[in-house]
Amino acid sequence: MPLMFTKVKLEQVFKGPEEALVTCRQMLRLWQTLYNFSQLGGLEKDGSFGEGLTMKKQSGMHLTLPDAHDADSSSRRASSIAASRLEEAMSELTMPTSVLKQGPMQLWTTLEQIWLQAAELFMEQWHLKEAAFCIQEAAGLFPTSHSVLYMRGRLAEGKGSLEEAKQLYKEALTVNPDGVTIMHRLGLMLSRLGHKSLAQKVLRDAVERQSTCHEAWQGLGEVLQAQGQPAAAVDCFLTALELEASSPVLPFSIIPREL
Repeated sequence: MPLMFTKVKLEQVFKGPEEALVTCRQMLRLWQTLYNFSQLGGLEKDGSFGEGLTMKKQSGMHLTLPDAHDADSSSRRASSIAASRLEEAMSELTMPTSVLKQGPMQLWTTLEQIWLQAAELFMEQWHLKEAAFCIQEAAGLFPTSHSVLYMRGRLAEGKGSLEEAKQLYKEALTVNPDGVTIMHRLGLMLSRLGHKSLAQKVLRDAVERQSTCHEAWQGLGEVLQAQGQPAAAVDCFLTALELEASSPVLPFSIIPREL
């Protein structure tokens, strides 16, 4: 499963989000298989997902991504059908908290990551309703997860709700104070809202925490340029360009040690 996340990222960069969503759907099917297998006690104690689940199989549990092509139609009727399909799917996928508590944590955090990855891909295509559906599924698993809060902020930003996005980024940063990606997004949001000095501070904190993050250097340069500090901004832009040239699609640290 970890290598499939890497595959999704590579497809997102080199082939586009639609191709990556195909892999996300495959990952959901694989997760469903692992989940069903675990109901039969098939996962060994020393397996990648820990001890097998002990609860009975949920007959209504069927994982699938929404189809964005329905929402692309200009017809009101088609949009209405797509909306009803989403609502129906959401009701089918809802899982009781008691079910979540009985399963091994890694199984459910993996499912959260799949939903959030799909949400990111939908947002890249501006399919916000489908992205909201995926985020809602992840939030049903871990509502206070910093990853969920961050993606909710991204969604709010995409809808133009800047104050809501700022608040969600702040909440995510409270949960994960070392989240450089969160800092980067929060800094840009503060800058858009006119809080340039605070934006500069947040972005400086980001590059201090992770000096190799080219996005944070780029954001800091943009803020400094807006503040009338062109020389400092150019230094940041040059640093960002140099780092981006050698930046991997994903951190090497996430590649499984077994390889």
